[in-house]
Amino acid sequence: MNFKKFVSITLSVLTVLSLCVPAFGDAVPPSDIISETWCVMDAETGQMLIGGDPDRRMEPASLTKVLTCALALEVLEPRNSYTFSAEAASYDRAGTHLAFSEGETCKIEDLLYGAMVESANDCAMALADAVSGSQLEFVRLMNRKLEELGCTGSHFANATGMPDANHYTTARDMAIITKYALSVPGFETYFNAWEWTIPATNKNTERKFGTHHSMIVGSENNGTYGYDPATGGKLGWTEEALHTAVTVAEKNDLRLICVVLKSRNKSAKYKDTKALFEYCFNNFYKIEVPVSVPKKEIAVYDGEELYEKMVVHPMASLEVAVTNGFTKDDIACKANIPDSCLLSEMSGVAVEVSFKKTSTAMSTEPFTVSPDYHVIKESSVVSADAEVEEKTGSIFKGWYFIAIPLGILLFLVVAVLIIRAYNIQKYKKLRRHRHYNRLKRG
Repeated sequence: MNFKKFVSITLSVLTVLSLCVPAFGDAVPPSDIISETWCVMDAETGQMLIGGDPDRRMEPASLTKVLTCALALEVLEPRNSYTFSAEAASYDRAGTHLAFSEGETCKIEDLLYGAMVESANDCAMALADAVSGSQLEFVRLMNRKLEELGCTGSHFANATGMPDANHYTTARDMAIITKYALSVPGFETYFNAWEWTIPATNKNTERKFGTHHSMIVGSENNGTYGYDPATGGKLGWTEEALHTAVTVAEKNDLRLICVVLKSRNKSAKYKDTKALFEYCFNNFYKIEVPVSVPKKEIAVYDGEELYEKMVVHPMASLEVAVTNGFTKDDIACKANIPDSCLLSEMSGVAVEVSFKKTSTAMSTEPFTVSPDYHVIKESSVVSADAEVEEKTGSIFKGWYFIAIPLGILLFLVVAVLIIRAYNIQKYKKLRRHRHYNRLKRG
């Protein structure tokens, strides 16, 4: 083969390969998603990575129980007991339930497992009753929490997710609700569970049940729908809502929440969720973006009284998920530090994150995150700085007195070695000179 022919073939092969490999930064989100609305959100920051009509109002069905269980865990102790009221025991026997009866007693943790793993409506109703005394009062609590979380597209009318004209959410809001729930201590114990057994009660024998969410059990236990990165999730279904799902998965230093609403069939919700997760895990990574805000003094109030003047020290950087082609220069992080705040809200300083360019590969809408801040007395900062300085100074002074003698000794050792090397060379030269003279005389 001559050289020109070799070059021609090589160029042809490279051209074909270049057509097969996507260009840098040209990743495209899945276009064959069957679910009517969906989104994928960073579980740590609340940043929405990709979304399909994520603000359209939809029925959540039993995804509602994510909020029900999270609110219950903020108030109730799982090891405590609960005795079923008439309202909780008789609610909607036509839906999914575990056949609890009025006067029956079990542990709160049994209700949490029942609501999350089995999706039992009587368990969700019992949690509402245990927290607020009635579903009506609990619903008020649910909607206050939705307002607090900024879920402007949601309103709940019950604790179970049964169809109601005033019971709706959005894919974005459902992801926000899940992010909140993940922050509640103990929630993932039930959200991630595969199975549970409720011991025999005063009115019934033991009840055994297992999760209906096939993705969270992994491929080893479900070869068709099992998804190894999935850690937890909740499913829902009614004739009006069709199939709904929220799933959490972890991979490549990313922890993501995927919500799919109104999937047409059982397999669609799993296929959509997996496709969305895989796209994000394969195309997103975290970069550090600086939050360049100087420390600021704010007035902290305990009620209406001034508690103390404190100093806010913002974190130096924030991690943002991006696709190829984005750098920290394409992102702006602005910290909104108030002049004053309540003692109970000292950690609520918000950072607004905005993108300076758009992309077809990811959502570039702005979002707000409340990272960890240090709000402490200025005197503590000064004392800490002084202590560090004092320690540093004392260490330096101690080494100062040791370093000088060591330096002198080292200088003397080097000098002796140099003189010795010079004398050796001089002696060798003298020996060679004497040997040469003897040869001449001989």
